[in-house]
Amino acid sequence: RFCESCVSQMADDLAALTAARVATTGARLEYTPDLPAERSGGDLDASGTLARVLPAARSGKEVMLLCVGGEGSMRMGANLVLNLASLGLRHMLLFAPKQEVCDGVWEVLPRVACVWQPSAFASKRPASLYNDAMRLFGMREFNPVALDFFRARKRLLVQLVLSHGLNVLHLDADVAVLANPYPLFKGPLLEHQLIFQTDNPFANAGVFYVQGVARGSGGAWLLEELNARIERFTFRPESVRELPHSGWSAPPHFANADEQANLNDVIASALIGERTFAAGVEFFEARFKAQFAPGHCWKAGAASYGSAECVSAREGKQRLGSPRYQAETHRARRSLRGGGGAGG
Repeated sequence: RFCESCVSQMADDLAALTAARVATTGARLEYTPDLPAERSGGDLDASGTLARVLPAARSGKEVMLLCVGGEGSMRMGANLVLNLASLGLRHMLLFAPKQEVCDGVWEVLPRVACVWQPSAFASKRPASLYNDAMRLFGMREFNPVALDFFRARKRLLVQLVLSHGLNVLHLDADVAVLANPYPLFKGPLLEHQLIFQTDNPFANAGVFYVQGVARGSGGAWLLEELNARIERFTFRPESVRELPHSGWSAPPHFANADEQANLNDVIASALIGERTFAAGVEFFEARFKAQFAPGHCWKAGAASYGSAECVSAREGKQRLGSPRYQAETHRARRSLRGGGGAGG
């Protein structure tokens, strides 16, 4: 049964704990924009837009980044903005695909800074099983707009961190925040540049905090390497064949450009001291080549049974069943589970 008094007590306890932590750290109970303004925004492709808008979003060196797309995510995004404001956190920058989205947000939240970039959603992606999964197989998690958002928000993140020297709380719209996290960021976690929400048990690419990252640092390498991998597999899917365990793959390649899969490979690379693409890209190359293969690829009498596509699909399935292949592609990931590996 729902316990309203329990929720109220939890909120009171979290508020008291937050206040106690604020007293012993460099965090604040409230973060408000340096120069609050109504309907502050613009197209990121226009020169100087970000620098002009940031004072209405940032609070000192801190800013929160949230992406909003269609009507559904606008509702969730507005809910999160109000949720955070109730905790004293108003230093928000919204990122949208077009001006109309920001106009809609400003109807109810006129003092929230909002920028847009239609060009980021206009790039034509080459054919690949990843890029075309929604069209070919109806997989909504591969919605093209969502894939463009994954790429664009990570590029914007790098701009905010490396070009503008900001600490960024990167958010997904479908989260609820129960307490001000800054006393944790500026207290026991202050020595950490990158703080991720866990996700069974890997790092979540949607909810994390970046602080104190400068060009040339390990944190900067991680963010830039992640962007480079997303761009590579989105626009050069054939390059998956250059990886140690994926030379067998034939078109159409899957070439996993997912931000979270690649993020965890990049973290694993840093932990073991060498670049790895094994678990986030190479394992999924075998998995989805087999999963998405046309039915005739499994029929020995079919005319196209011997085609490069079908041979590649069967090779992927064979590798999925190979203990050696499983071990090779997941070796690096064990470092994320505390399984060892040198620092990088």
